[in-house]
Amino acid sequence: MFFICNNSLLFDPEVRAISIVGQPESVLTLSTPAVRLLQEFIRCKGRDLSREELITRVWAEYGFTPSGNNLNKAVSELRKSFHALGDDHEFIVTVPRYGFRFDADVISHPVESALAEAPRPTLQPLVERPSRYQRLSKRWWLVLALLTTPVVGGSLFFSRQLEITVPATLKPVKEKIAGCRLWLINDQGRPLVLSKMAELLKKNNVACDREEYNIYYFSARFSLATADEVFIGSCPVSETSLCKTIRYKSGAE
Repeated sequence: MFFICNNSLLFDPEVRAISIVGQPESVLTLSTPAVRLLQEFIRCKGRDLSREELITRVWAEYGFTPSGNNLNKAVSELRKSFHALGDDHEFIVTVPRYGFRFDADVISHPVESALAEAPRPTLQPLVERPSRYQRLSKRWWLVLALLTTPVVGGSLFFSRQLEITVPATLKPVKEKIAGCRLWLINDQGRPLVLSKMAELLKKNNVACDREEYNIYYFSARFSLATADEVFIGSCPVSETSLCKTIRYKSGAE
């Protein structure tokens, strides 16, 4: 189960992570007490919670020594994390001489729904792929979910009547940019200028000259010309780092 607060912050207690929705590169890792405290806040959102009951539910019931100082540290950690992610909303409100209140709209989702919400694409088989390509399938689904999430959000912003082309195929590009291999998601025949793509990747700290990446390119065409969006997902081949999403208008072409 993961949670979305105020349609802006994504909280995944399973991996102790909080990030901006649609921006996986912004992820911050929380301490275990902070995760338990945030779960308790979310469970009781909108209610005034006393310091005593928070200390009991978050520490004592888990076998840890109750401590008001630990509560203060966990509250401070959460507030700093919200601020670091650029959200100025006061999620945790101090109730004078009593405790705290979590002030936010929260939507909960099963983990598997992150992929279920996007229509499942049909991948076309690629002939005689090297074995390294076999590792792309799992990360391809992750990139697809990350890239399509802001597209769906954009459609709700402009109009419910806008038609969106959902990614359905993954096509390799013959040319490479140093150690970066390129892939087109739902190729619309829009030519890529590799020099401009290389500049964009470098600007977003994707160092193709020092590390191997799989670069996924997706262009979303809305019925409003000014709403055209381009999304690029960059995933290190080593799989030791998180994928990064680059989003901008008009595209690198």
